[in-house]
Amino acid sequence: MKTMKKLTAILLIVAMMLTLGACSKKSDDADDSIKIGVMSTRTGENSLWGDVIYQTVQLLADDVNENGGLLGGRKIEILSYDNRDDVVETTNVARKAILNDGVCAFIGCEASATTIALVDVATEYKVPVISTMATNTKVTMTDDGKVRPYAFRACLNDPQSGTILGQYTVEKLGYKNVAIIYEIGSDFSLGVSGQYAEAVEGAGGTVIAKEAYNTGDVDYRAVLTKIKESGDFDCLYIAAGYYKQIGLIANQARELGITQPLLSTEGTMSGGIFEIAGDNVNGIIFNVACVTKAPGVDELLEKFIARWGYDPSVDVAPDCYMACDAFKLLTGAIEKAGSTDPVAIRDALEATENLQGLTCSITFDPATHNVYRQVPIYQIVDGEFKQLELYDLHA
Repeated sequence: MKTMKKLTAILLIVAMMLTLGACSKKSDDADDSIKIGVMSTRTGENSLWGDVIYQTVQLLADDVNENGGLLGGRKIEILSYDNRDDVVETTNVARKAILNDGVCAFIGCEASATTIALVDVATEYKVPVISTMATNTKVTMTDDGKVRPYAFRACLNDPQSGTILGQYTVEKLGYKNVAIIYEIGSDFSLGVSGQYAEAVEGAGGTVIAKEAYNTGDVDYRAVLTKIKESGDFDCLYIAAGYYKQIGLIANQARELGITQPLLSTEGTMSGGIFEIAGDNVNGIIFNVACVTKAPGVDELLEKFIARWGYDPSVDVAPDCYMACDAFKLLTGAIEKAGSTDPVAIRDALEATENLQGLTCSITFDPATHNVYRQVPIYQIVDGEFKQLELYDLHA
């Protein structure tokens, strides 16, 4: 009986070793697909931004596959995961993607809170993440100032974005006294408004008023009235992330007699803002994630429209372009690593320097995982987005 038990145990061990060996061999098999997870919001009112991330990545992956694939002929397999713009759902789906589906890396999410949840799980299993539009500093850095080793982003973070426009406000536009309206329940709004204020003061300006509204508010008149009555200011900075908020705030500011110039975030660049605010956003100045006019952009849009039947540049241009850059960063790292091993991909990502993205070259700072890229400043002029300045952001 003991002999049979020993034999059974030995056979089980042998079987496990063969299984592990087969798995190891499969990961290096040229016929095995390279599984990349795309985590984004595919249902609900924010699905517009999540859909374009998946659609852009899928389009680019198909193009790579048609041209020979990666690592000597391996095809890319894009696995889309709907996190429903929810932190708990993101955590649950991320574990499934890693443990059940075997993804070697993630692209996503489009929001900071869900991206941080994704990074927490991915770091546990040592799988790299490249976010498209998550701007909060906590995406790549911990509260105690340590870099999150498996977290990267294609876009600027809040401090970079807020700092650029804050400096531009004082140094280029000459506005010395500014007022700020921000969302108290939004990590994005808190981050970008704080850095904007710091940059304004660092450039010699003064924050005359800084007033907050609550998440979900649609009537901002009480907050805007406080700002109006706070004293003389040269401009109003709207630290909101979505064009609907920006448009409504612009409308109500003008209704209350606030005539000062408006500045805001990259959320301004959406065709939908004209339907909401019309002439009330004429003249508003903002920075965006990337250049929107370039030969590579035109080619991408042509293919996107042919595949998906709509033009992403109308409402979700930055999300589309950042998804493209995230894909280029990830596939470049896979080729550089020469492997689909997640740790090797992470190492290659961290060492990225002057990789050609959709519109400019991209470099990661290994110490912070901040991205350095050209940053354009835009203004709405007579219902059109006009580029004013182009900043080359360096480490």
